[in-house]
Parts: sequence; structure tokens; C-alpha cells
Amino acid sequence: MSFVEKAINRMKRQEREMLPLGKVRERDGRDGAGDIQSAGAPATPVLDIAAPTVSAESAGHTSGAAPPAPRIGGLTVEIDRDRLRGEGFLAPERYERQMADEYRRIKRPLLANAFGVGVTQVERGNLILISSAISGEGKTHTCLNLALSMAAERDNTVLLVDGDVPKPHISRLFGIADQPGLLDILGDRELKPEDLLLRTDIARLSILPAGKWTDQAPELLASQRMADLCRELANRYPDRIIIFDSPPLLAATEAQAIAPHVGQVVLVIAENLTARGDVRAALALLDEQKPINAILNKSRRATRGGYYYGGYGYGAHGDAEQRGGDGARS
Repeated sequence: MSFVEKAINRMKRQEREMLPLGKVRERDGRDGAGDIQSAGAPATPVLDIAAPTVSAESAGHTSGAAPPAPRIGGLTVEIDRDRLRGEGFLAPERYERQMADEYRRIKRPLLANAFGVGVTQVERGNLILISSAISGEGKTHTCLNLALSMAAERDNTVLLVDGDVPKPHISRLFGIADQPGLLDILGDRELKPEDLLLRTDIARLSILPAGKWTDQAPELLASQRMADLCRELANRYPDRIIIFDSPPLLAATEAQAIAPHVGQVVLVIAENLTARGDVRAALALLDEQKPINAILNKSRRATRGGYYYGGYGYGAHGDAEQRGGDGARS
């Protein structure tokens, strides 16, 4: 079965209960400190989609480069990498490097905007909203792979926020849908975000679940409390990237509520699926003064050198599986 067929089958299963691809365990003394593993923190497994697993220590981190460790809760999310790949969220092993290169091209301008590398720094540029016009465009797949790619950076940490509160796929995926999260923080000022962030066993990556659903979710996401939370997340740790997974812009109002609080927006567009009118309608809901980046997903076009961004194969003679990938490009 090809990579894209696995992804299609996975999307068909999203409406019914799926066995989580991660599990939550109590943190023990071996986990060290920090809600997000930063440079210099104790070595834990790193999932670099371009390379074998390495440790933070072997990557050459130094304790002097680490930002202050934030306060942590008592839980860690253990991620089943083999099942992530088997369910189509990660590329098959033989296509990992090509997939990694695609996401490197995508993340580089986002990181440049966030930290002012070679360009003028974007205000709140380290807050990034991932959305799409309609459902089925690969938004959550793209969000997860982009978070993993950014977590592989040596100077940054990543917080993945499940802002798709009507259908919290990220939370369900990692078995944390029953954990308090974003909506709980917005609804209760006594809750501190650092107590609800869940560190994963992937170095430099943490997750904030969607939290308990409420009919007032759009209003909570558009509230001053949300603005204050985003400001705190953006400013408290200067090396941190915060990625919000959100619902499709034309399917729910939550993405439109989150968008004013972030500095950058990424719109995932599936080739040969999304109508131009839908893309225009989605863009009309966003602030045109902000950097809006488009990712063409599920593309099968040949590019320079015969490389198929959607196929993970070189030239026109790749096998059927190679031409059936779920690639992305900016």
C-alpha cells in the first residue's frame, strides 16, 4: 500500500475511534526538567525525520546555550514512531530524507521570520497557525511533520498546540484527549499553562492538548485571555516556536478566532482537491498584513532534476508506490 493510500485510509478512520499512537506515563526522575527539552537538557530520544535517532548530548549541545527550564507537570507522552509511520503520518523509511528536505525548505522562511534571520523579524512570528480552506487537505499531517522538523533544529524548542478544538485530532492521535489543555486554560485563570504542557519523548517537542470542549470555544479563542496566553507563550522563552493546529477556515470559526493572535499563517492547499474559490475565500478571512505562507500538498508535479515532491522518487521511472506519496512544498 502506498504512502498516500495509507493517508487516505487514515482520514477515513478519523471519524471513528482510533487506537492512540502515543501513551501518557508518569514522569520519573530520569526525565530531567523542562516542559520543552531545550539545548543542554538531559539527553532523550530525538526523532529527526532525516536521520537516525540521536541524543541531545551527541548533537553537541552545551548547557550554557539552554534557556531557563520552565516548570513542568508530572506527565510525559511516549510516541510510537513505528505506528506513526504505519498510519501514514511519517514517510516510509526509504523516503525519509526526501520528505525531510521538503520540510526543511518549508520551515526555513518561517524560522527566519520568527527570529529575524536575514530578514526583519515578524512581530509574534514564533506563533504559527496551520490551517486549510477545507477538510481533507492534509493539514494535521503537515502540522505534525513541520513540528517534528522544527524540533530537529539545534537552537529551538517547539510547542505543538491542538487548536482544532471541535475535532482535536492531535490530542486523539497521541492519546491525550482526556487531558486538560488549551480550553481549560482559557476558561480558568487559576490554571497555569506551564502545568498543562506535556513533554514528549521526542527532544525539544511538547504538546498542549485541546482540553475539554465547550460551546463557548470560539469566544474563548477570541478572548483577551487567549491574547494574554499567546503573548506569554511567545515571550517567555525566546527560543520557542509555537505551532497551532486549527480547523479548516471555511469549516469552523475557531481558526479565524486564533489567527489575530499569531504572527504567521500557513495555509495547506491540496493539489487537484481545493477549488480556487475556496482558497480565495479562506484568504479573505485572514489579515493580509501578516505573512501568509501556502503549502501545496499532495503534489505530483515533476520539478527540476526530475524530483517528484509528491512521489519521493527520482525521474519518471519510479514505481507506483514512489509516485503515490503525499508530498508537500512551499
